[in-house]
Amino acid sequence: MTKALNLQSVKNENRSLILYALSRKGALSRKELASQLGLTPAAVTKICAALIEKGYIRECGEVDADGKTGRKEILLSLCLDDKLCFGINAEKDAVTLSVSTLAGKLLSKKRLPFTSDVDEVIKEGRSFLHNFGSIDKFSGVGVCIIGSLSEDDFGIWKEPDLSVKMENAFRLPVVIRNNVKAFAESELIYGRTKSTGSVLFLKWGPGVGSAIITDGRVFSGNDSSVTEIGHYIVNPAGRRCRCGRFGCLETEVSEDAILNELSSKLPLDEILKNCDNNTVNIIDHKIDMVALALTNTATILDTDNIVLFGTMFNNDFVADKLKKQCTRYNHNLSSDIIRVSELNCDGDYIGASAICAKKFFFESED
Repeated sequence: MTKALNLQSVKNENRSLILYALSRKGALSRKELASQLGLTPAAVTKICAALIEKGYIRECGEVDADGKTGRKEILLSLCLDDKLCFGINAEKDAVTLSVSTLAGKLLSKKRLPFTSDVDEVIKEGRSFLHNFGSIDKFSGVGVCIIGSLSEDDFGIWKEPDLSVKMENAFRLPVVIRNNVKAFAESELIYGRTKSTGSVLFLKWGPGVGSAIITDGRVFSGNDSSVTEIGHYIVNPAGRRCRCGRFGCLETEVSEDAILNELSSKLPLDEILKNCDNNTVNIIDHKIDMVALALTNTATILDTDNIVLFGTMFNNDFVADKLKKQCTRYNHNLSSDIIRVSELNCDGDYIGASAICAKKFFFESED
């Protein structure tokens, strides 16, 4: 029995390797897959045959043989565009419902005011999902939440057996992930982050969060606070944070914290377009606090790249100033190491797409 389980585990791992290779490098032949992954041609051929039968990959053309004679090699590509997922993304200011393909293409979305009432979210979700007819074309449901469902964590949704509740309501498999880690997954699957090395992922908007990507995987340790840059204490005299401590970075630099300090009811993006001197000084101070936390974390982790994500980085002034401050504190953090994610404008749904693609496509089991 143990030997059979081990063989199945190896088979599943090789299957995932092939799918990830096609995702990151585009269409490849069976011969190229075997060479790049260190697998036997026979193993690749057998796994690919099963993947084609299940509709996960397709033959999409022939390799340019440069005039060589002999049997032409057939290219293989992923079938992600015809597989859908339903997404629920919870932020401090809103909950976004979405339907997208596993390739990360948005088909529809609906923004709701944030609520801690999970039953209300499920009710709205079922109504939204009903517009798409049969659920047979959906691979599953991706739920991105603040914090986690752990009893000793400081997440916003505290619902026993949330995944079971949602599976019963939507009649689909459900995967739930911390929203920042889900965004990091999206950078790996849909973005241009390399699959090797160490990457620090920072999200700054309604809240502040971070994740670590190492060797092509989003780090998930037993102590989630290792990556919680938003809960570094930066002002001992500051106000109480949702985590129970005082003066966390999030309580000092979140969008709400900035608006409170500016005593303004205008949206922050409007304020940033027309800054007076006082506003510039306040924003500069907030950027400096984030830069210090980010630089210290990157130094400890010996980070190869830093990826910025979140509504604060929709403004070029904030992103450029943060890069300059990080470089000022550590000259090794040059501007080519720090960049804003190309997926930044898709933040209200792309995390859900990514965790569904990972769970129900790239790493699903036979």
